[in-house]
Amino acid sequence: MKTLIIIGAGFSGAVTAVQLLQASKAGTRVLLLNRSGEMARGLAYGTNSSRHLLNVPAGNMSALVDQPDHFLRFCETRLPGTSSSSFVPRKLYGEYLSGLLATAERNCPDGVSFERITTEAHSIEEQDGKARVRIADGQEIIADHVILAFGNFSPFNPVITSTARDTGRYVADPWSGDIEVPIDPKAPVLLLGAGLTALDVALTLDQQGHSGLVYMLSRRGVLPLPHRSSRHVSFASGDVAQALLDSPPTVLSYLRQMRSLVRAAAKDDIDWRDIIAAVRPITAQLWARLNPVERQRFLRHLQVYWDAHRHRVAPASYSAFSAQIEQGRLKPMAGRINNIEALSDGLRIHVGGRGGVAIDPVQVSHIINCTGPNSNLARVDDRLIVQLLQAGLIQMDNLGLGICVDESLSVLDRRGVPVSWLTYVGPMLKAQYWEATAVPELRKYARDLAVRVATKVS
Repeated sequence: MKTLIIIGAGFSGAVTAVQLLQASKAGTRVLLLNRSGEMARGLAYGTNSSRHLLNVPAGNMSALVDQPDHFLRFCETRLPGTSSSSFVPRKLYGEYLSGLLATAERNCPDGVSFERITTEAHSIEEQDGKARVRIADGQEIIADHVILAFGNFSPFNPVITSTARDTGRYVADPWSGDIEVPIDPKAPVLLLGAGLTALDVALTLDQQGHSGLVYMLSRRGVLPLPHRSSRHVSFASGDVAQALLDSPPTVLSYLRQMRSLVRAAAKDDIDWRDIIAAVRPITAQLWARLNPVERQRFLRHLQVYWDAHRHRVAPASYSAFSAQIEQGRLKPMAGRINNIEALSDGLRIHVGGRGGVAIDPVQVSHIINCTGPNSNLARVDDRLIVQLLQAGLIQMDNLGLGICVDESLSVLDRRGVPVSWLTYVGPMLKAQYWEATAVPELRKYARDLAVRVATKVS
């Protein structure tokens, strides 16, 4: 019997398992390993808050490439009146993925077995052209192929926050569970970061009855942007794509072209969001055209602006977020922490404002790290990742974006040689394709990889 192991059971792992179960032939054993019992959830969809909405309309969230309305039909049975443009709770998507996996398990072809194992993989080594996977209890499993499907890791903790960490007034990862530290509902807090994570945490604090002032600090002060409520003008998106592909492969050229396209579109009452959407299918091509220096230039100067425009939030979430700002309960700031003083009842934060602007010190009860998930493996303290790097079975890209793979998603070892029995699917494909963190792209990577692996081992 052929044994296939998937490590990680968030979106990528769960959908890859679903596709493997459909594509595998008799005599195949599929094992899905996850360190927690919540399979098919992951950090993104494990929330229980009804205020945490998907950032993509329901009509674009099917986990199945060949059934684009699959999730929408699911929503219609749970939330009557849901349309393709609706933004539904993320916890509902977690239920959807769990059900999808359960259905695939029930409908396994004859001779194909499936096992869910709640454990942690501690090491992977090559053995006679196969993989020897050691798990937490010391057991070893020999597999014909291993698919790494872990997502992003917990946020990186800046050195400057050491004082806050030492005093216990620092939340390193708001999604490791509910914000369980005893935060006084009336005490001010500081959110470090101003992106989607910060927006979610601000909404969560409000839902939990927190009434104290919330500071939101980021280096540039760029805040999340909303999806529009409706679309009323259509246009030829192919013209946008071609204009960008015809421009010189530099960040400055791309930026100038995008600005020109947005200005021209506005004259025809076409929203800037349509231009961003038109770029999505060619993002991987645009990224591939940039040399390492240009990629670094993009990350340093433009990524934060691209992320805000590309990864937008549901209108309802944005409305609630904006209301907190307008009411003075949420105060965005642009700058960086210069120093943190420990006080008997909290922390005094000295902030250097952007452009040298003077900002008075702020006193807060806690700092919550909202800088977002970490994909830089050099900053990951995970037993399996450390082992794979030390063994030379995987290599991280030079920009700290993820894992190096080839066109078939086989991981590249430290020599740059594809490992035939080890592949990766998940948001760390960003290093290769950039546009690899959202459902529409990841579902295709998962489907294609599952078919390749099932065909190879059959």
